[in-house]
Amino acid sequence: MGMRTTNPTQIEQLVECYYRPLFRFAARLCDSPAQALVLTQRTFRLAFDRSRSLPAPSNRRAWLFTILFAKYLAERSRSHQS
Repeated sequence: MGMRTTNPTQIEQLVECYYRPLFRFAARLCDSPAQALVLTQRTFRLAFDRSRSLPAPSNRRAWLFTILFAKYLAERSRSHQS
């Protein structure tokens, strides 16, 4: 298992700085606060999984919003195929 180049504190800082704006964005996209919560949590999980390639601080907000929107579109597409 490889070493992470991102320490847990950086991830905690991402959550602290961007949780509320991401949740608000998700709430506008989703039909319910519960769905927005799940989408926001999945966004941070994916960000954590990809934290080896954490972008520069000036790009992190856009990176997180892009992840959230991509997750939203993927889940929406899956639900419309069912």
